[in-house]
Amino acid sequence: MRVLGDEYMKSEFRAHRNIENPIHIVGFLKEWQMYAQQVEGDSWLGDKMDKERIDKMSDQQLGQLYELMQAIQKQGREDPDGEA
Repeated sequence: MRVLGDEYMKSEFRAHRNIENPIHIVGFLKEWQMYAQQVEGDSWLGDKMDKERIDKMSDQQLGQLYELMQAIQKQGREDPDGEA
């Protein structure tokens, strides 16, 4: 899972590299900081996203979330023991 997460993170940072709107920059960095804190341990396992947060997502963000979910499920089928 770590490899998948690292690749996704690199892709997201590249995609937001040239963003100029300060509100988007602050929101992006805030979410990544919260993500980093959550993945420090295993306390995030089994957590669900708040409906309020999902409702605020754009169609593009929902598409990315769906693609991420599919990639995680595929990884789980290929490596059911979670050793990657």
